[in-house]
Amino acid sequence: MLISSVNSISALTIYSVSSSPSEISPGESSRIIMSIKNNANEDIEDVSVSLDLTNLPLAPYESGSDFNANEILEGKTKEAEFNIIVLDDAKAGTYKIPVKIVYTDSSGVKNQQSLISIKINSKPSIETNVEDGLLLKGEKNSLTIKIVNKGLSDAKFLEVSAGSSTNYIILSQNKVYIGDVDSNDFQTAEFSIFINAKASNNINFPISVKYKDFANKEYNEDFDVKLRVYSRDQAQKLGLISKNNTLYIVVIIVVLIIVFFIYRAIRKRRRKEKSGPKW
Repeated sequence: MLISSVNSISALTIYSVSSSPSEISPGESSRIIMSIKNNANEDIEDVSVSLDLTNLPLAPYESGSDFNANEILEGKTKEAEFNIIVLDDAKAGTYKIPVKIVYTDSSGVKNQQSLISIKINSKPSIETNVEDGLLLKGEKNSLTIKIVNKGLSDAKFLEVSAGSSTNYIILSQNKVYIGDVDSNDFQTAEFSIFINAKASNNINFPISVKYKDFANKEYNEDFDVKLRVYSRDQAQKLGLISKNNTLYIVVIIVVLIIVFFIYRAIRKRRRKEKSGPKW
């Protein structure tokens, strides 16, 4: 959670702002402590500091959004504390919170406005799985990996790298740059692989996913994608692919042609035998 302050020249200023914890994610709470300094040449009375959380994914937590002090002496500071919570569905981003300060000095009641900004961030939640598609041993296959972001923060500059194995050979590039994967969305990475004919029916396809979050923090995550692979005979027996009967059809046609010519030759010879020689 990053907090900064913007102040106008006034008797009271937000001298410093801190928070605990320093990073805040959706569903988490944080304590904001503001040091309010009296820059006037007199004591300030009836000080009220309030946060305007209207239209923000924030809410007061175990306290109100107002702080009151009877007075702040000349040249002194007083700490205003607020507990806030980030709503569960909050998107990552920087949010400005208006701060209203009301006080009384020798000339009467005064109002002033300031701003603090908070940065809400959460780690993208990346998952991987295989899109439907038949993978055959001893053959070239197109493998599609789905990269899903189930988090509340977008993933940026995402890149997928495939690892090596004795079970397959990667025929395409082993790195695929995807770019952005928005929250509650997915993208795909495609690889061309040749699967070893002697590979088992269940193999691992290790991949590494590198990306950045909203705050440009970099992450590297490794996944073992489970692949179910088949020999062509297994796939045919399971009805996953139809049998190729072309060879059988060609053989039958060739046999029929041979039989036809043999039959025709025999028939010709018998006709000649029946007709006998002409005198």
